[in-house]
Amino acid sequence: MPTFFRHLPRLQQDHAVALRIFSLPEGLSCVVSWRLPEPGLRVFSPKALPSRSVEEALPYAKYLCEHLGTCRIAVEIDDDVEWDPSWGELVDLQ
Repeated sequence: MPTFFRHLPRLQQDHAVALRIFSLPEGLSCVVSWRLPEPGLRVFSPKALPSRSVEEALPYAKYLCEHLGTCRIAVEIDDDVEWDPSWGELVDLQ
């Protein structure tokens, strides 16, 4: 089960993959971004009901971590979105 980190200290964010989860009227949407070695961004939008954007974004973020040699996935999740334990473990570093 993958581990994801919330409230990752700023000093560790340059070498992390960032994952933002937020709610749209159509369902959950995710943005995966990274800074190094070249900045990049990928958006996972809800396409059909039920939305599978989170289930697609989380493995992609994990793949990027392994591919880029980073060790953390920093999660930002809106207050109106509830973390599903089936996605993995969410560790709050605050």
